[in-house]
Amino acid sequence: MDAILFDIDDTLYDQAQPFAHAVRSVLGPVPAGDDELFDASRRHSGQVFAALSAGRLPTQGEYVRRMQQTMADFGVSIDRQTAIELQRAYSHDSGDAMSLSPTMAQVLDLCHRHAHLGVVSNGRDDRQRDKLRILGVYRWVRPEDVFVSDAMGVAKPDPAIFLRACRHMGVEPSRSLYVGDAFKVDVAGAHAAGIPAVWFNHRNREMPRGEQPAEHEVRSAEQLLSLMQSLLHDQGTKGA
Repeated sequence: MDAILFDIDDTLYDQAQPFAHAVRSVLGPVPAGDDELFDASRRHSGQVFAALSAGRLPTQGEYVRRMQQTMADFGVSIDRQTAIELQRAYSHDSGDAMSLSPTMAQVLDLCHRHAHLGVVSNGRDDRQRDKLRILGVYRWVRPEDVFVSDAMGVAKPDPAIFLRACRHMGVEPSRSLYVGDAFKVDVAGAHAAGIPAVWFNHRNREMPRGEQPAEHEVRSAEQLLSLMQSLLHDQGTKGA
């Protein structure tokens, strides 16, 4: 394994925490837990994800609809301006609630000792890079090995973004590994580029029907660490 590539959102960090932080900072107490809020936001993110997958940034209207529909699930009605403020808080003011877990730091430490690390992510280039700074990921990943759809002009699950990342890093897709949480975007996209994948399924989601399973599936950061220890130990043994 020459390179290991990671997704950012809900892979390197738990995205439910900053989303819930943004909701409560704007609206105060709401009748929902962190994971409930995040799951609702995912259910109503179809237009946002479709925009990112098409290689464009979502419109303000698409973000507004997501926030209004998410809060409506919990009986909370918000007007357009409040939805805009909620999106702004989530995008710009939730860094305090964003953290790299000690176990994920161990994963990155281990992987960095054995392979070239990179990041492939959808989103705004400046925002995604800022998240990596907040999380301290530049300890393990060079800025030039971060590939974001906004800057690349192509987005996951299009295999082109994965292939460009491999080409830039000078590695073969088949000798790389991609780690991500969203099956249709991360696993299917990596497979389309010929890259083996780890499905970081920490939200215990059902695999979409008709899809090729990931080479590996884990359901926690602890399981991811154990998997990487096994894979990289095997690699070290074979190279000894």
